[in-house]
Amino acid sequence: MNQFRFNTLAATVIAGVGMVFLTLPASAATAAQSVTKQCSTQYNAAKEAGTLNGQKWPQFLSECSAKLKDTGAAAPAAAAPAATAPAKKQAKDTPTKPAKTETAAAAPSSGMSAKAVTKECSTQYQAAKEAGTLNGQKWPQFLSACSDSLKSDKSDAVTPPEPTPAATKTTASKTTTKAAAATTADGKPLSPGEIAFRQRISECGDQWQKAKATNKTGGKTWPQYWSACNTRLKAE
Repeated sequence: MNQFRFNTLAATVIAGVGMVFLTLPASAATAAQSVTKQCSTQYNAAKEAGTLNGQKWPQFLSECSAKLKDTGAAAPAAAAPAATAPAKKQAKDTPTKPAKTETAAAAPSSGMSAKAVTKECSTQYQAAKEAGTLNGQKWPQFLSACSDSLKSDKSDAVTPPEPTPAATKTTASKTTTKAAAATTADGKPLSPGEIAFRQRISECGDQWQKAKATNKTGGKTWPQYWSACNTRLKAE
């Protein structure tokens, strides 16, 4: 009977010791998590205060863990999530300068590219500035109005008459540089779209006359030549 009691007691003690050993890894893991979490918090605080003195996270964690273990401050935290190395502080967003509205214009539906629109409006702006006819307008305002005019202009919906050699040397090529003085037949100021249209007629007409003089029209008629030339200038 005594032998049976002794065996039962021994089995109970052994089972208890076994349970202790089984629970040790979980407790150790929890303690490690707590240490890492506390060290992570301290690391971030030191980083913010600028007192790391060049230490990286692995070095800091090693020293911090040793200190916590020595002082017994690393109490296991229940259900603590596994901590990882503290994330690097995000770099401050560098504000970008807003795009200058005065340097580019949206591509209009008239077929002119944005580059061609801006170039044409810039030329007309300088001409109006020299002539003193801006009437207080700044470049952004002028560009907006000029772009709208070019967008809605339908002057080249019909092929213009073939320019004569004399016509190509008259007012069309000079209209842009004297935009303020350019007027329609009834004396009204030309719109930016009309000014650009006349300029294209002048340039294409001049090129057409030179091509004809050197027999380099490629067999094209004026309407065909004008269409290709006009399209090219509107895209440049």
